[in-house]
Amino acid sequence: MISNTSTGAGPSGAGRAGGGAPTREPTRAQLPEGAREVSVDQYLHLMLERDPWTPRPLTPEETVLIRHQCVRLLASYLRQEAYNKVLKTRIVKTAEERERHIADIREREGHAVKTYIAYQLIYWRTFRIHDLPMEILSNIIRYVVWSAPSPPIGIRWRLQLTWVSRYLRHAAISDPTLWNAVWFRDNPPFERSLAFVERSGISPLDLRINDTEARKFTDEEVCALLKALTPHLHHIRMLIILLDNWEPILSVLKWLSDYGKEADRSLTMERFEIHRTGNPYIWPGTVYRGARFDPVNHTVSLYSLFGGKYVSELKSFTMNGVYIDWANTPSLENLTTLDLRRIPLELCPSLPRFRQILCSSPMLTKLSLDGAGPASNPTGINNYPAINLPHLQTLVLANFTAPFSKSIVSHFTAPNVKDLTIMNFKGFNYGPFYEFMIGRFRKIKLLTLYTTNCPIDILPTVIKWLDSMPLLAYARLAALEHDILQAFLFDPETMEVHPSLTPEMRKTFGIVEDLAFTKLTAPSKEALEDKDRAPRLVNPRLNVLEVQNIRPEAFAKFIGARKLCGIPVKKTYMAKNMLADFHPDLLRYIRENIDGLMIVDMGAKTQEEEELLNEP
Repeated sequence: MISNTSTGAGPSGAGRAGGGAPTREPTRAQLPEGAREVSVDQYLHLMLERDPWTPRPLTPEETVLIRHQCVRLLASYLRQEAYNKVLKTRIVKTAEERERHIADIREREGHAVKTYIAYQLIYWRTFRIHDLPMEILSNIIRYVVWSAPSPPIGIRWRLQLTWVSRYLRHAAISDPTLWNAVWFRDNPPFERSLAFVERSGISPLDLRINDTEARKFTDEEVCALLKALTPHLHHIRMLIILLDNWEPILSVLKWLSDYGKEADRSLTMERFEIHRTGNPYIWPGTVYRGARFDPVNHTVSLYSLFGGKYVSELKSFTMNGVYIDWANTPSLENLTTLDLRRIPLELCPSLPRFRQILCSSPMLTKLSLDGAGPASNPTGINNYPAINLPHLQTLVLANFTAPFSKSIVSHFTAPNVKDLTIMNFKGFNYGPFYEFMIGRFRKIKLLTLYTTNCPIDILPTVIKWLDSMPLLAYARLAALEHDILQAFLFDPETMEVHPSLTPEMRKTFGIVEDLAFTKLTAPSKEALEDKDRAPRLVNPRLNVLEVQNIRPEAFAKFIGARKLCGIPVKKTYMAKNMLADFHPDLLRYIRENIDGLMIVDMGAKTQEEEELLNEP
């Protein structure tokens, strides 16, 4: 018997593998004696072995015969599918009838899948692919290659296209746009990836070079690769580097600097990212754990980006765990993305240089600062006017002390930010920062809180800050506890917990009601005196959550409390690793309080994220 649950075999199952909502496992019926269950893929291979096909020119009679077979098989498949839909609606009364009914459904579904596979196996024999004009065939191949669900599969598909026939091989290799996106996933000396680069011709190149924990590239291996890429450097459009050790990182910076100083051809790079994935506490010339670190064969560790040459096309710049000669790097203008991470304060750009980058990038749409920013006294901000960034939509702030975080935000205004991330704001008094943020970004629709706490003395400030984002509809929550989750359960006008929460819920959630207020956070007298006033809740539009690394009990209490307050969470995307921590009763409680619970791999943007970011 064939099982059609392993992959999408026909139109009704197409595209299900690897995505979509979780589906229930169909009830198993006992297989007839002597029968065995196989997957669709296994059955397909069995059919190919039974009736192998060698491509060849068909006679007119063979073409007519195959087309008649296709019509017959397709009509049979459609009839079977229609009958199966009716069969599934049939009502059965006894357990014995139900068992026979399930067995009948499974058997007929198996027959339908077999029919569809038989149709697919012979349909393509009559397709005159060699009669297609080369430009149409090339376009078809592009659709195939760029629809790959992951980079490894994309690489495999490109290679397989060159193995089918000489005609397809010529069509694929003669199209440089099929080969210009190269992820160096093969081991040194990178023969396959460099072959892709050669096939790309002079088309713009998108390159990603990264090693792994299991296979870290040496400085010699990276230098050999850079030498092979030098003739193509002028037409690299995107360059993403992720390397563990300092020596190959410095070789990349030297390579770019030397080219900028010596080459006649200017660079056309639009996106540049360099990430050092190794120990963030090891820096050239510093002492770590009692030993001074000096990179081997590198007497110089400070380079200007692109040798100080201005690259007008550069729009996206990311530097993670690496530093450059900021004073002699004039290339950072007209950026749309500025992403600085894990750089010691003394190695960051000076405050005037940082402000110059922002001032010269009026179209900036993403600003990400993770433990890196302007190298200056965080309190010395009074003499600088705020820079207006009207197009900024995404702002990330992470791993800053409380005074420094307020200092950074004070240097710019961004009235149209939609996506805000606050990460690792813990261990200091961030009350002044949250107070400064009140009303500053009123158009935020997506908020990320990661490893962020809320001591009782700043809870009123956090409540007022959350209330100053009335459009918030989507929250990403990670590594949080009750102390900050309770801020979403208060009435921001009375500064009291929502009256719908029972005393038991307040106690189990750990809600604190004895708060100290300032002039800014004091409750509204009118709201307190108006007995007919309907209670409010912070962020009434918040209905989608994305959660990971949160204790199941804390999360369950939170979504239960929001529902009691009349603003239920409609959908939650939960990381797979969280599911193992939920016992059945708790998971059942969560499903009762959320309309849609999606178990997903975190990382990719969800449909709701895309829609909110694209809203005017």
